[in-house]
Amino acid sequence: MKFDLIKYLLKRWQVVLVLICVAGSLIIIAPNPFRKGVVVTSISSNSPFVGKVQIGETITWANEKEINTPEDIYAFENFTGTFRFMHSSKLDLVNLDVSGLGLSVTAQPSSNLQLGMDLVGGTRVLLKPKGNTSDALTQQIINVLETRINVFGLKEVTFQPIKDFSGNSYIQVEMAGGTRADIENLLAKEGKFEGKIERIVTLKNNTGSFLINGKSYSLELDNDTFIVNNIPLKMNQTADVGNVKVQVYNITNETVSLLLGTFTGEDIQSVCLQDQPGICVSRIIKNGNVWEFNFQIFITQKSAERFANLTNDMNIITDPISGEKYLDGRIYLFMDENLVTSLSISGDLKGKAITEPSITGFRPTRDEALNEQLTLKSILQSGSLPVSLEINRVDQISPALGGEFINATILAAIAASIVVAVILYIRYRNFKILIPNMLWSFFELVITMGVATLIHWTIDLAAIAGVIAAIGEGTNDQVLLIDEVLEGGTGEEDKMYTLKQRLKRAFFIIVGSAVVIMISVIPMLFIGIGAMKGFAITTLIGTFIGVALTRPAFSIVAQKVLEGRTEKKIENKVENEPKETLDEKANSEKTAEEK
Repeated sequence: MKFDLIKYLLKRWQVVLVLICVAGSLIIIAPNPFRKGVVVTSISSNSPFVGKVQIGETITWANEKEINTPEDIYAFENFTGTFRFMHSSKLDLVNLDVSGLGLSVTAQPSSNLQLGMDLVGGTRVLLKPKGNTSDALTQQIINVLETRINVFGLKEVTFQPIKDFSGNSYIQVEMAGGTRADIENLLAKEGKFEGKIERIVTLKNNTGSFLINGKSYSLELDNDTFIVNNIPLKMNQTADVGNVKVQVYNITNETVSLLLGTFTGEDIQSVCLQDQPGICVSRIIKNGNVWEFNFQIFITQKSAERFANLTNDMNIITDPISGEKYLDGRIYLFMDENLVTSLSISGDLKGKAITEPSITGFRPTRDEALNEQLTLKSILQSGSLPVSLEINRVDQISPALGGEFINATILAAIAASIVVAVILYIRYRNFKILIPNMLWSFFELVITMGVATLIHWTIDLAAIAGVIAAIGEGTNDQVLLIDEVLEGGTGEEDKMYTLKQRLKRAFFIIVGSAVVIMISVIPMLFIGIGAMKGFAITTLIGTFIGVALTRPAFSIVAQKVLEGRTEKKIENKVENEPKETLDEKANSEKTAEEK
């Protein structure tokens, strides 16, 4: 009997189509809880693994030890010597001269499902552009932020433009790691970069002069006002003098420090991201009690000539301790009007057009130096943002809490399935229909997850809520189909319908209900709020799959499984009907046939 049922169902294309979709979804999801190794998410520019390992590769073995968790690889942080490891099925060697791998890794995912921050932990940030922004401008902002993230070496970061009910634009950023400080330093910064050369003016009787491109300009001090070339300025104010932006920066008893605009972020053509001998320099070295970072940038010829003209007016001085020769002014580097570093200018660079200058900074620890170097590289390579951003909200969820969410979700799903199964058994007292009912709900879940994986949609708590809503609606529709197959209604008119007519009526109700659900959630797609969008997407996918795919197949299964009970119920109804009713029914059918 069971084989006859299976043979019958496999002849129906609706059932076969469902099974094919389930198999295809399982292939797309590729569940494998036994995957080994860790995935590389970022590589520092000074890591010994640069050129050996690529972001996204899997490390499965190191120095005779299997690598299954991030802790397994981080155990080698203080290791020095020859490091043997397997990555992407290849054996490789690297020499570790100093401690520190310079790698960030994460556990190997157990499937192709893209789990959201709610489930795996991480940081969610809501950034608000200042002023009115168009969709095109918002996308331009996202492009700049994506460049910064890629240069910095972070992975599993998503950007999503959203709008609230008032039409205000936001950018939602989700990343697997990171803190509020990381967001402020890397993403929220406008990235307005400026390089300014210092010009020191000596005052005599509150007056002095300075040169720009060989021409002399006057400076007078009147109380707290600086009169630069007859332009009154306060401290830190800027004016155009000789086609150069001049800023009053500092004052002592006898001197005034002016900063002359030399180049901006728009003058930077590219940044040396990795140290390449003979091509460009990017390194971190120990310098006394601090760590020094250094990397080259490539600027336009026009800005290089501006540097040459401004340094040509400067004097060369000799350091009495080291004997090195420098110009009598430093170059100051600013990011968003905040001083990043100030550097001495070698005397050899006077009047020279340098298109490959270096940026140097110092930090107490190697990690701080590396982080500062990566941040500067990211911002300089991406360029400045078209508008300023402000942090509207920051949510952080630990990986442990994300794991608790997953466990709670699984337990809730199991509990709900048990409750539904008990209720269905109480109603129908039949295990034969209970099993297909639960099985078809599972099929809907698998196919919905497969489609979500195919379109690279992130599964978060809101998306799971949408899946639950769609499957719940599916269970309700299945109950409706079972009732029509078994009972066909309780009224006198219902008893006159054939099984085909009753199922047709049931599908009319099912399709109507699905259309109402889909219409009600479609506006959530255009509102753009992240959680609402995730709920809407999975609800639409699950509802469409149910109506177009699984409900027709389930009606065939229900008819076949309940075939005996349906015939028995019909016989009982006929036997229990009074003779007068049967005669009237026969006459009615005869009249209907004559008409």
